[in-house]
Amino acid sequence: MITKQEFSLQYMTHLNEQQREAVQSSDGATLLLAVPGSGKTTVLVLRLGYLIHCLGIAPESILTMTYTVAATQEMKSRFAGLFGSSDANALEFRTINGLSAKIIDYYSRNHGRREPFQLLSDEGAVSRLLTQVYQRVTGEFSTPSTVKDLRTAITYIKNMMLTSDEINDLDVGIQKLPEIYEEYCAQLREKGLMDYDDQMKYALGILEKFPAVLDYFQDQYRYLCVDESQDTSRIQHAIIRLLAQKYGNLFMVGDEDQSIYGFRAAYPQALMNFSQEHAGAKVLLIEQNYRSTSEIVSVANAFVSRNRFRHPKTMVPTRGSGEPIQVIDAVDREAQYKYLFEVAKTCRSETAVLFRNNDSALPLIDLLDRQGIPYQCRQFDGAFFTHRVVSDITDIIHLAYDPTDREAFLRIYYKFGSPLPKKAAQYACEQSLISGRTILEEMMDYPELNGYAKEGVSDLMSLLPKLVECTGAEAIRRIKASGYGYYVDTSKLDAGKFDTLILLGKGQASPKDLLNRLAQLQQIIQSHGTSSAPFILSTIHSSKGLEYDQVYLLDVLDGILPAKAFPDRTSEEEVQEYEEARRLYYVAMTRAKNQLHLFSCGTNESSFTREARQALPVEVHKEESIFSVLENSFVGKSYAHRKNGTGKVIAQCGLNLLIEYPKGELDLQSLSELHRQRKVVTAKKVISKPKPERKTSRKTNQSVTASAMDPELLAARLTPGSTATHIKYGEGSIQHNDGTTVSIQFKGSGQVRKFLIQTLADHGLIQ
Repeated sequence: MITKQEFSLQYMTHLNEQQREAVQSSDGATLLLAVPGSGKTTVLVLRLGYLIHCLGIAPESILTMTYTVAATQEMKSRFAGLFGSSDANALEFRTINGLSAKIIDYYSRNHGRREPFQLLSDEGAVSRLLTQVYQRVTGEFSTPSTVKDLRTAITYIKNMMLTSDEINDLDVGIQKLPEIYEEYCAQLREKGLMDYDDQMKYALGILEKFPAVLDYFQDQYRYLCVDESQDTSRIQHAIIRLLAQKYGNLFMVGDEDQSIYGFRAAYPQALMNFSQEHAGAKVLLIEQNYRSTSEIVSVANAFVSRNRFRHPKTMVPTRGSGEPIQVIDAVDREAQYKYLFEVAKTCRSETAVLFRNNDSALPLIDLLDRQGIPYQCRQFDGAFFTHRVVSDITDIIHLAYDPTDREAFLRIYYKFGSPLPKKAAQYACEQSLISGRTILEEMMDYPELNGYAKEGVSDLMSLLPKLVECTGAEAIRRIKASGYGYYVDTSKLDAGKFDTLILLGKGQASPKDLLNRLAQLQQIIQSHGTSSAPFILSTIHSSKGLEYDQVYLLDVLDGILPAKAFPDRTSEEEVQEYEEARRLYYVAMTRAKNQLHLFSCGTNESSFTREARQALPVEVHKEESIFSVLENSFVGKSYAHRKNGTGKVIAQCGLNLLIEYPKGELDLQSLSELHRQRKVVTAKKVISKPKPERKTSRKTNQSVTASAMDPELLAARLTPGSTATHIKYGEGSIQHNDGTTVSIQFKGSGQVRKFLIQTLADHGLIQ
């Protein structure tokens, strides 16, 4: 035991006042809201030491729960580093799944009940069971991507404790989900198995039905600490609430602004309702951000404050000012990838490219791999390659090259909008095997095929031969425009897969080349080991809890982030879904320590990026400043290089421009360097005979003829207040003259235009 003063001097001298208050909060229910980069883990670890060494609380009576096994190990290690391994080993650090397993085990051993269900911990076994169930219920074969989506949906259902009616209303793009879920659960029970989500269901049921078990765990864990509570699910909160009911000593750390796992049933509403659910609860804040520059903190604050479902809090920067946030204007989505490719070529400091979905990284990985540019890729699961849309398109292309491919045909024949009977498809496959004719030719001869179905077969017979003659990108466009595109929309599949495939197909001469490249990329991603390269590709979800020197936000586009526009008339649930997307963007912004770069892609700029831009300071230039001439965007403009020929500006970041030349060469240079390397086109100067000057009195202003006039003489004549006539814009009044440029306000339009006096003099443009 040590005194509070001794503890403070030894461990808390570097803490701010909010952190100190949180460390010394001991009894009762406390919610600690911690902004990004505020040192919440430090506070939680020090508080554990404070409870043990200052208040004399037995470490065995403290349970600390967090989101992942890795997080529990890290927290235990950090505690041991400060307070020694003896106390660290006496404390319990668990995930809630780990706690649930302990509750089930205690109940089984001490209450003479039947053997508990065996945990199905083998990931492969779970996938195989779901594959069997999916085929049994739907009659279709599942892809690994479909199985992954099913597992996510089932986890959501169990963690949110959904009723049968709520499951029926759940729309996650999986056909017959309620039936699949019921069959999956029935199969588990029949085999005496439970999955990880069932662990929590059974643990909660035991605590609710058996008071003696609840008493045992309440008495054992009189102090509960929960980290990352914004990512905790509804069923997990229910377990925590029961355990804390008796003594009320619950310390929850989180931030609803950083809750981004709604698809896994994260339940940030528990943080919003904390004071109502726990009598006498305190809500504390730690708001100082030690990670990011003031520019990043300021914009992130303004951005997330648009959310309605949040506690009022303001992130406070501690590091001072740094570089301004950069917005990169790109002519289209593809230009983002080309810009980042150029960044990667010269990357020396830790640079993270963050995106919502792994699909976004594929075109960039394709570029980097072709040129041998090193990169890191965090937690890329490769689900893209087995997604139903990608698998279907692969089958369609295979069928285009081999119209007798029975397996491919039977997987896709009914996905083109025409009611082709299965019996007819099987007949056509069998006849094709005998006759050697194409399957579609045999299909047309099926005697019971109606006119509408024949029309569909005819459309397919027209589409498939044309695909073989297309480039990779054009083939995907044709498939999307066919009945298959309609099938994807009506089946609520991910139509974004078309866009990624088109980007990957642009460099492929044929659909077969595209399939070969997809196979190569799949292998590259599977075999891509750890790398120390400073250029890092990561989803925003995988970057949570991490920080990087500089961050680029990729593919932040309407339809991706946010996936849906903010609905005009909507339910609270839909608003919260939209606000989670805003939180995801906020989490991405706050990963950056020193530099943050946002892309703006032509007309498809994300509404979130527009919101962020509104919070950026606007640079103001005086009229005489040279930078006032450079305020306009150069994106889309042409540029003539003295060696490379004429290219086009496809992206711009400040005065750094990315030029793409006709053969695909890229050049990222500053405007000054491009000016130095430009191709200069000259023309003979035509000097006309000077006309006599007409002078008027100062009272009626001056009128001069500028043809072949010396620029210095013209500059001297164009005094503010005088009148001049431009050969194109007409008569105007001189507003400003700095000896190099002159500003003129024209009478007809009222516009003020700025000209170089040298140009006016050389070409006789003004009188």
